[in-house]
Amino acid sequence: MSRTALRAAGIVAAAGAAITLAGAGTAAADTEVTMTRCLGLSPYIADQPFAPARLWQSPDGPGAATFTLHDVSSFWFFAGGYQSDVRLDWRNLDTGASGTAHDTRTVAYPGGDSARLHVPSGPGAVELTLSAYNHHDLWGFPTTSCTGTAQVG
Repeated sequence: MSRTALRAAGIVAAAGAAITLAGAGTAAADTEVTMTRCLGLSPYIADQPFAPARLWQSPDGPGAATFTLHDVSSFWFFAGGYQSDVRLDWRNLDTGASGTAHDTRTVAYPGGDSARLHVPSGPGAVELTLSAYNHHDLWGFPTTSCTGTAQVG
């Protein structure tokens, strides 16, 4: 290959890398929020427990955030998994504002249908309390609560 062809190939590769990197830098990174561990049974009993110990926080406008629960799955994914009614109680420690967010998702394979909870708390330190009710068509079980604190911008 001639020097001109090599130089042209290098320019094309560099331009492609620059476009890729410019596009990758536009999304905000999620922040891990450490929680105490929640514990709960799967309604399938012979399954891994519902035992998250963290949420993932992403900004959702001024003074608001979305918290996502990724760390739950079921060995029974082939049977459709089970439903988890997730509840997130929040209280802004700086302003006293409080509220509750709800989401119902299917717990099945790892990385599947994650619960997403919108919290319009206003800026400041926000205390979070997570709990869930896990069920299928025959029965269900509540989980224990877990807590953590997030900084909302």
